[in-house]
Amino acid sequence: MPELCLRDGAMPILLTAFDEDDRLDLAAIGAMLGFYAALDLPGVLALGQASEMLLLDDEERRQVAQFVAQQPRGTMRLATVGNFGATLDQQARSLQRIFEQGTDVVVVALSLLPSADNLGAQLQEIARLLPAHVRLGIYELPEPEHRLLTPAEVGEVAASGRFFFMKETSRQLESFRAKIAASAGSPLKIYQANLRMLPASMEAGGCGFCGWMPIVAPELCAQVCDLSLPAEVRVAAQEALLSFYDVMVAQGFPASAKHILSLRGLSLNPYSRAPAAQIFFQRDTSELDDYIARENPFAGISFVRES
Repeated sequence: MPELCLRDGAMPILLTAFDEDDRLDLAAIGAMLGFYAALDLPGVLALGQASEMLLLDDEERRQVAQFVAQQPRGTMRLATVGNFGATLDQQARSLQRIFEQGTDVVVVALSLLPSADNLGAQLQEIARLLPAHVRLGIYELPEPEHRLLTPAEVGEVAASGRFFFMKETSRQLESFRAKIAASAGSPLKIYQANLRMLPASMEAGGCGFCGWMPIVAPELCAQVCDLSLPAEVRVAAQEALLSFYDVMVAQGFPASAKHILSLRGLSLNPYSRAPAAQIFFQRDTSELDDYIARENPFAGISFVRES
């Protein structure tokens, strides 16, 4: 089976950038990928929920998957959601095509599987349909229907040796802990998706954080994930993240996240197709900017502000 060195830590979701005409802005997507690679993060997830993946058409998803796979990323690993199609056969072909383009892991979003029943069996069938060199991941994508694996199903798919990444979204510590135990001894690395669950998840054996806050504050997220740091450092980072998360979401995510990244020096517009993001365009940015200036959630991290 193919080996994969996927390190513990904070994994951002790669946002999808658009221009003023609502077309893909591939250059901005590449800039975000380069920004994360320069921070030497363990990995990044493309075509996730925050990427507005469900609001892209098939051609746009194809373009994003192909583009990001071809970009330099140093030691950072790339995981890309790829099970598109109405049947398992079609989804397997989609996964293989995206993997062969150069991503490190192709991820199966459970909510896109043909059936809500027998999720573990469908994952096993996809693995059977694909060549042994294709590295697979799992994403408990909350939309359009939130589907979760049981710990027993996690144990079964983990034992196959074909799955290397999982984004877990149950928001239940006992379920998370049981999935960690079920995957023990396998290549499967399980990442927490929920910020409030993160500290307890790391103490339960989680591998890191793959959620919204690593998009804008991966350094702080990495501190919470690092169990070798003093407890007071991790607690302070978690408290800063919780406060910042509430403001960012209230200001219209993911447009607000794109604005924050522009403050960090990226050439990135806030344009978004997500309904929740429209709040951002109904207000000015002063509340978000003032919060950042007042609370300084990026202590020691430089911001670039346009004059």
